[in-house]
Amino acid sequence: MPGLRQDERVSEMYRDYLFGMSLSEVATKYGITRQSVYKCFSRRALKLRKRPQSKDYVEFNGSRYTKGTLGYWRKTVGDRSLLHRDVWVYHKGEIPDGWDIHHIDEDKDNNDISNFECLPKAEHTRQYSPGHNQYTPKELRKRANA
Repeated sequence: MPGLRQDERVSEMYRDYLFGMSLSEVATKYGITRQSVYKCFSRRALKLRKRPQSKDYVEFNGSRYTKGTLGYWRKTVGDRSLLHRDVWVYHKGEIPDGWDIHHIDEDKDNNDISNFECLPKAEHTRQYSPGHNQYTPKELRKRANA
């Protein structure tokens, strides 16, 4: 009976989900899409975990920003610009092409205008990311990252 076998498979999938796998991880394990797993569970009225609480956010100049994976605050709608760059533009004006806004205290949560300096991208990389400079010869990058 094909139906019984399918139910056993869904039971195994749901057991994996209950033991902490995400819907995406279950989907990958069983070679199907995340949406297929979700539909499978919801059609059988299997209870899903609650969605995680929304991220904290900060507001600036009428826009909301949430923290991205690299630690920078990014606008939640529209152009998805970075908060520290928007703060600079608001207070000081446009940022020239090829220039970066540097957090002086290197704290990405401190987005006060007094904590910023505007540097040419090459200078910013040379001073604060020597191992990641695309203009540094490969040998030097390897030594810097060793």
